Amino acid sequence: MWHSLSMIMFSLSYAPVHPGVWSVDAGNDDRPEFKSRLDALRFAVRAAVRSEQGGHTALIAIEGIDGRWRLFDHQTKGIA
Repeated sequence: MWHSLSMIMFSLSYAPVHPGVWSVDAGNDDRPEFKSRLDALRFAVRAAVRSEQGGHTALIAIEGIDGRWRLFDHQTKGIA
């Protein structure tokens, strides 16, 4: 049996896109904006969980101060 896999990637840069404005690249040209990096992360976590509940695979990538991208475990409790 063949299963189609759907993956959704959420990306959060270290630096704001404008002073005091962070965005999450949610794919499909969707880039919601937030007043803090933590609010952006909370959005990404909630969206990833909803995506998985809908049968998709979801990943969150976060850029660190060193410019390196790392995967974030959105199933960790206490963020959203």
